[in-house]
Amino acid sequence: MSKYILREGESLGYGVEAVVDANEYSIDITLPLVTNDELAFQFSKTISVVSQNSETGYEVDTARAAAVANYLIQINA
Repeated sequence: MSKYILREGESLGYGVEAVVDANEYSIDITLPLVTNDELAFQFSKTISVVSQNSETGYEVDTARAAAVANYLIQINA
């Protein structure tokens, strides 16, 4: 069964951080996707991740990585 994965050799596309309100900001991350057997077409998907100003850099990075992983789980379910 085909599964979508990140295209090898391509990095994630990070957009500009945008202020949501006084305590939050968001960023768009573009995921370059392809199937593991290359039978389906390649495409890109942009997801938005909201972060709190009170989070550390490590927490923000962890939340962004989790959002990418969760999207891959969702699309492959």
